[in-house]
Amino acid sequence: MIRFAWQVPFGEFSLKLDPLNLIFLLSIAVVTLCAGLYAGSYMRAYRGVRSLAAHAFFFSVLILSLVLVVTANHVLLFLGAWELMAVATYFLIIFHEEKNSVRRSGFLYLIATHCGTFCLLAMFFLMAQAAGSMDFDRIAATAFSPAAASVIFILALLGFGVKAGFFPLHIWLPHAHPAAPSHVSALLSGVAIKIGIYGLCRIIAIVPTLPDWCGYFLLMIGVVSGLMGVLYALGQHELKKFLAYHSVENIGIIALGLGVGLLGRTHQQPFIAALGFAGGLFHVLNHSLFKALLFFSAGAVMRKTGTGAIDQMGGVAKLMPWTSGLFLIGALSICGLPLFNGFVSEFFVYFALFQGLLLFPLKSAAFCAIGILSLALMGCLALACFTKVYGIVFLGEARNPDVVTSTRSPQDRGLDLPAGMFFPMLVLAGLCIWIGLCPWFIARLTWQAGTYLTAVNPAFISGQKIFSALGQVIAVSFGLLGIMTMVLLFQRIGSRIAALPRRETWRCGFSGFTPRLQYTAASFARSILECLKTILVFRKTGSAVLGEFPARVSLASGVHDAAEDFVFRPFYGRLRDLAKGIQKNRLRYTQVYLIYILFFLVFLIVLKFR
Repeated sequence: MIRFAWQVPFGEFSLKLDPLNLIFLLSIAVVTLCAGLYAGSYMRAYRGVRSLAAHAFFFSVLILSLVLVVTANHVLLFLGAWELMAVATYFLIIFHEEKNSVRRSGFLYLIATHCGTFCLLAMFFLMAQAAGSMDFDRIAATAFSPAAASVIFILALLGFGVKAGFFPLHIWLPHAHPAAPSHVSALLSGVAIKIGIYGLCRIIAIVPTLPDWCGYFLLMIGVVSGLMGVLYALGQHELKKFLAYHSVENIGIIALGLGVGLLGRTHQQPFIAALGFAGGLFHVLNHSLFKALLFFSAGAVMRKTGTGAIDQMGGVAKLMPWTSGLFLIGALSICGLPLFNGFVSEFFVYFALFQGLLLFPLKSAAFCAIGILSLALMGCLALACFTKVYGIVFLGEARNPDVVTSTRSPQDRGLDLPAGMFFPMLVLAGLCIWIGLCPWFIARLTWQAGTYLTAVNPAFISGQKIFSALGQVIAVSFGLLGIMTMVLLFQRIGSRIAALPRRETWRCGFSGFTPRLQYTAASFARSILECLKTILVFRKTGSAVLGEFPARVSLASGVHDAAEDFVFRPFYGRLRDLAKGIQKNRLRYTQVYLIYILFFLVFLIVLKFR
């Protein structure tokens, strides 16, 4: 711990390391290092066009503020670093400030994050009032009443949930990611939104007597965020917006782990509690790795093709084979398939939910059953999402030859992107595979953090049960992979020994294949989205092809974010109308304002010395 006094009223500079913030510091270190290396090549195209000094400055400020937030042991230092992080992120998002859409996205982020900060100010005020101190250690030693603990938890969910992207507080995410440069998007999704999860975990550690309903509520937030995030992702037609909604889904998976951990702590089941917390924190680290890899790959594709529209691409693997392979590793990881890192953390959460199903009372077991079914459905839908995106973007033929050229030029025989962009992606892909195959080191770190949140000595609770189960699953997965490899190998050898003759089939009048006959993003997901069109606000414009000799028609479909369109936009509109009304009726004399300020100062003096 580092602690020394400073001149800020009521404050001190206090930093602390513990098993909880160690996980987040590891995530920050890896992703920011890779993002910095990637940005060196990615931003080279803007040299001479605009000054990059301000961008580099705010990039450095963001890294510093992230480290300060997760190590701060005092309320004022935490809030100061939190606000510094928000301001630095805003200036990084609006790098392309000449575009109106980018400025609007940055403004939306600024509004959202400051609404969350207001809730955090109220929360920390209540905690400091009860503890008589703003030091986290002294607040943790305070016994909060059930009512105070409930209010603190609600304010924490609102304040930190905006940053984390819990549904329906996620509305800034799908706008900020497409607006920002790709390395900034990787930082936002891989690290910045996890700071909201860190804040929530810190409150769980500081207030060990949270009411029973908190675990149920957090688990259901995970269910709703995960399912809605992946369903909204399935209906997207823009690559970075698609990845942004998958951040909402994975935040839901993290919330599932934390929710079952809280339930385990409530029901005096320390193994389940530690397992749930460890699974959620493990997924924090894993998500930061594969989501940064996916955003880096998306940035490379968009730089090469000049567009982020999924339906304008196709056949990119022929143009960028290395990038397509690295994107595939990230896709397999985020889908939670065995032998990749996403599977390991989801296995922790699954194991905790199944243990709760067996050992919890009936009510809590029912919530665990909902969590299991939801997590399985998230995995299936995520697999459908990335099958859609990888197939449409990287496979097939170019849908728009002006955007994608499906043949590589002779000078592109080496890497298909600059080395400064390729090697950070390669490092992240290697970590995704390494953790998927040999997760023991990271698993033990997260297990220590899980026991820390459970408030149990790690020596009294062993994680050998989950480690041995995980080892068995990885061994079985290796065996199945080996069998599949042998079958494919023998099949290929057999086809070469006894090659079957090939003949052209009758084509039924079919004149030839064109890229227009390929699946689009909309047509691939249509059957799923139409089943849930009421929930997802799935809308179609135009008309379908009808008749034997159809006329030229156009058909477009898309998913509208219900939280944004039906809750926040109407609320913002009414608030803006109210502000305009106040502006029309504002006082016109400066003297009246000065009198009001004088009365307020007198009120503060009386309040101070009463």
